[in-house]
Amino acid sequence: MSKDETPLSDQLKKVVDDLDLENKVKDASAAAEQVVLRGLEATGSYLREHRGDIQGFFDRAVGAIDRQTGGRYAEQVEQVRGQLAAGVASLADREWVRPEGEHEPGELTAPEVAEALDAPDVTAPEERPNAGGTGDAGTSGWSGSTDQV
Repeated sequence: MSKDETPLSDQLKKVVDDLDLENKVKDASAAAEQVVLRGLEATGSYLREHRGDIQGFFDRAVGAIDRQTGGRYAEQVEQVRGQLAAGVASLADREWVRPEGEHEPGELTAPEVAEALDAPDVTAPEERPNAGGTGDAGTSGWSGSTDQV
C-alpha cells in the first residue's frame, strides 16, 4: 500500500483513466488495421496487374524443376504450383480496404492487474522448478531449448 493506503490496482486504474489510454489504444488499433488493409490492397492491385507474369514465372519454375529432377516430382510440384496460383488469385480478387468508420474495433478487455498476478499459473522464471538449469532435457525455461554457444 502507498502512503495514502489506496491499493496499487486502484492507483493504476486512475492513471489509465486520466491518460485516456483505452481510447488511444482503440484509435491506434483502428489506424493500424487501416494501414494493414491498405498494404493488402496494394499487394492485391500489384497481383492483378501482373497476374500473367506471375503465372509465367510459375510455369518456368515448374519446367526448370521438372528438367532438374527428370519429372520425378511432377505431381508434387504441380500441386504446389496450384496452391500458389490459388493464393495469388485469392489475394488479387479480394476487396481489402473498408470505408472509414465502417468497422470499429471491438471493445478491449483485460484482466484486472491484481487478478492476473495472483493467478496460480503465473510464476517468475526463477520461481519455476529447475529454473536456470543446465540444458538437460528435463529443465524448463529457455536454457534447455537452445544449443549451447
